[in-house]
Amino acid sequence: MARVLIVEDDPAVRDVVEHTLSREGIETETVADGETALELLSDSKPFDLVILDVMLPGMDGISVCRELRESHSPHRTVPVVMLTARGDETSIVVGLEVGADDYITKPFSPRQLASRVRAQLRRQRMNAQISPEQRKLEFPGLEIDLLRRRVTTRGEPVELTAREFEVLALLASNPGRVYSREQIMDHLWGGEFFGEPRSADVHIQHIRQKIEPDPKNPRYIQTVRGMGYRFAEL
Repeated sequence: MARVLIVEDDPAVRDVVEHTLSREGIETETVADGETALELLSDSKPFDLVILDVMLPGMDGISVCRELRESHSPHRTVPVVMLTARGDETSIVVGLEVGADDYITKPFSPRQLASRVRAQLRRQRMNAQISPEQRKLEFPGLEIDLLRRRVTTRGEPVELTAREFEVLALLASNPGRVYSREQIMDHLWGGEFFGEPRSADVHIQHIRQKIEPDPKNPRYIQTVRGMGYRFAEL
């Protein structure tokens, strides 16, 4: 049974989230502030996912996510789904930049919540099945640690957002295979993406800026005109 930590100070929202996940057969624990959440995540039996509200009393959700990702906690890489007010684009962008894996805007439907949580848990299970031999992808000047979700280029660490890492890992795990924009976005959203596929271009652009020696003449991530992107067979 999966176990999820819900960090939400609004009792009504907290009850909806808890009830929805319980109906999915998921065990939940709830707290109302970020400080308590970090305490649980530093010394607690394992959680498989954290649902984290942005607007919390005291330490906000952005700060909680940032501190978790920078900590030495065993939960450092646990998937985090942010809850944010509709139209609060700044919180969404910042949340993803500090390491959140997904976000849901309020008000949301229980069906949407359950779908996003299932997608993250499914991805977590897939990561857990990676063998030690498959843990690292190594290319000239680039190393990708799939389990620790760390990337280094020419020996220097690179800070990728959660979504950027997922895109890079997808492409690098299958050098030479071409992925369309739609396939990339479906991978990020667990097959339930209904937005603009060209969002994939933004992720690719950001990744290139961070890992390519010359982003204008990419060595690793190549554009296949009219089709999508592929990782070079190096």
